[in-house]
Amino acid sequence: MYTVDRYDSGLHEHKRMKMKNMKWALMLAFAMPVFGFAQQNYTLQGQVGKLNKPAKAFLRLKYDGVEHIDSVEMKNGKFEFKGTIPSPMEAHLRIIHDNVPFDPAKPVKQDILPFLIEGTTIKFVAKDSIQHAKISGSPLNAENEKVNNMLKPIYAQYDALNEEFKSKSLADQQDPKYIQTLEDRAAAIQQQTIDAKMDYVAKNPKSYMALMAFNSTLPPEDFDAVEAEKVFATLDPSLQTSILGKEVAIRIATVKKTQEGVEAPGFTQPDVDGNPVNLSDYRGKYVLIDFWASWCAPCRRENPNLVKSYAKYQKNGFEILGVSMDKAADKAKWLKAIQDDGLTWKQVSDLKGWDNAAGVLYEIKAIPMNFLVDPNGKIIAKYLRGEELDNKLAEIFGE
Repeated sequence: MYTVDRYDSGLHEHKRMKMKNMKWALMLAFAMPVFGFAQQNYTLQGQVGKLNKPAKAFLRLKYDGVEHIDSVEMKNGKFEFKGTIPSPMEAHLRIIHDNVPFDPAKPVKQDILPFLIEGTTIKFVAKDSIQHAKISGSPLNAENEKVNNMLKPIYAQYDALNEEFKSKSLADQQDPKYIQTLEDRAAAIQQQTIDAKMDYVAKNPKSYMALMAFNSTLPPEDFDAVEAEKVFATLDPSLQTSILGKEVAIRIATVKKTQEGVEAPGFTQPDVDGNPVNLSDYRGKYVLIDFWASWCAPCRRENPNLVKSYAKYQKNGFEILGVSMDKAADKAKWLKAIQDDGLTWKQVSDLKGWDNAAGVLYEIKAIPMNFLVDPNGKIIAKYLRGEELDNKLAEIFGE
């Protein structure tokens, strides 16, 4: 079966549709004018049935890397929280209905409501569960729900694809051509969603929810950071300096550092003999910065492909700079792997494992990972594995 994850608001509804080999995290975020943020005082007032002790309500916030949790006992179904936040943000309310110890063999579904918290009095009313609560007094949550409903027709197209897939025979479900049609149509729906969000961002540059919408269009790791930076710059300064705005700015700056078309961040590390090697030493040549480690099985399986490409294109001015994510304790294993795999190009490492300074600079979270840098020092491709590297080099050198 396929798997597609859909986040209808980034806050509220998480629906999973089964579709083989496809997965999108699509978050809708919506709009409400906000003209500036200072410390904001909030009050949350709730009524969930007639719950009493030991029932408790919990409020969870997270900002500046710190999780903030408050709790209060329920009295005749009522609870209240008061506090201060630096800007609007996502929050979660959770109700514990009793004090029965958690049993992993019989897990109970948690009663949680994600919502937007802002500097106002927000009321929650539910008959038996906070996740079914009606929210009032909050312009942000009202607008979120309004636009969420407006965009539901787009997401209904995913449901239609899912139903279509389920209606097919097993043979059809396993047919590569049919699977490709599903992927193509799902990709079109995804683009339609992104276009709708970006249209809203363009028309509402002072809206906090436009900031949320923009953020939701950015994939977790790889996106066009240069273009994203341009869009981010059109948002009101108060949004850029909000808690979410600062997080978005960091994400953009992080991705931009190693995006195709930007100058590769420079670094210097010792080679196997302790001699310093600087990335700038390779100016004037095409160089593949290859992050790997002796203990990394996928890296070792990829090494024969690198050896082949290096032998074929070194005469054309192609070089490889290997950067090991090994630790000092594994230096002997690193050196042995270089010899065993026939890696004749320059190898460097500060032998700090995942804390390797170059690895941190290039945001290396998994290996193997590589970056192809042109003679001018700009990144022109990344994550080239197997035939992809050879094809790219053939394109460059005309062979």
